[in-house]
Amino acid sequence: MEPLDERWIGHLDMDAFFASVEQLDEPAYRGRPVVVGGLGPRGVVATASYEARRFGIHSAMPMAVAQKRCPDAVFLAGRFERYHEISVRVRQILTGASSLLETVSLDEAFFDLSEHGRGAVAVAEGVKREVQAATGLTCSVGVAPNRFLAKMGSELSKPDGFLWIEPGSVRELLDPLPVGKIWGVGEVTERRLRGLGFLRIADLRQAPLDLLTREFGSMGLRLQELARGEDATPIGAETDSVSMSREVTYSVDLVQFEEIEDEVRRLARTVAQELRGESMLCRTVRIKVRYPDFRTITRQARLSVSTDSETLIEALAVHLLREHTHLDEHGVRLLGVGVSGLGAALSRQLSLFDDSPLAASGAG
Repeated sequence: MEPLDERWIGHLDMDAFFASVEQLDEPAYRGRPVVVGGLGPRGVVATASYEARRFGIHSAMPMAVAQKRCPDAVFLAGRFERYHEISVRVRQILTGASSLLETVSLDEAFFDLSEHGRGAVAVAEGVKREVQAATGLTCSVGVAPNRFLAKMGSELSKPDGFLWIEPGSVRELLDPLPVGKIWGVGEVTERRLRGLGFLRIADLRQAPLDLLTREFGSMGLRLQELARGEDATPIGAETDSVSMSREVTYSVDLVQFEEIEDEVRRLARTVAQELRGESMLCRTVRIKVRYPDFRTITRQARLSVSTDSETLIEALAVHLLREHTHLDEHGVRLLGVGVSGLGAALSRQLSLFDDSPLAASGAG
């Protein structure tokens, strides 16, 4: 094995996480298509098992479409508490392997392995084995010199895979892939890139930079850097790209303000409990409101001190709803509450805000 570069980042992604947990806990579901998500008329798919994906079912798909594609699948609303329990165990394993983590969601995290030098790959392989032994679930892991390539490694090796991307193999790996594989390139950007004749990552890597910046602004440079396999984004104990959120699309629009406020309170408490369970603190609280005509607004406030206080997070979410949101008389279709600017709770002042929820004066 050749010496490792100075920086090595791991990316762990649990395989079809919610659906896999359901199959783990209920043997009758194993080998069957399992779909987890909202079961109401406006519900969407959160996770589909690999058996369900063979029917073209995927996350973010309307549940009604999924039910038409595979009527015999097992459709479940999900058990957030159970998923969170396993997520905490996975995080504990990662903490033992790395002193620097970046939690993306319940089933996904980056971890810096640079401290292990030549042993980084072996440590990551050990993490993968330990996760399966501790949870009974499989995960996919990528190890590479940066975040983008590490995530690419886990995606390309799914399910239950492991991919180590060495610096010398980056171009060979990336060049033949479609541009849609680049992190952050959605359907709209992919269509624009393809319209310009950039079908593969190699095309984007070789594209004139002035053309990319003219078409995409500063994002053009970023796209070309990623096409070259370059990503200097740090792994941090606190970063606004890391967030936790909960949102609900309602089968019947909520009209009464009291009912809307109660839902915001409930969502805020759920997020705060998840934050505490992950031993994390937040700096920013935000709310999301979607109206029946699909107009969507978000409002957020930043705290002067990091917190995991359920009382403060709930109070600030309600404050944002009351003071900065003009609710339409036709009601709301979706509500969400999220927190970001997360950092590890290395030291906590449990009562800092709990007795004074209006102490959100540090928010602006």
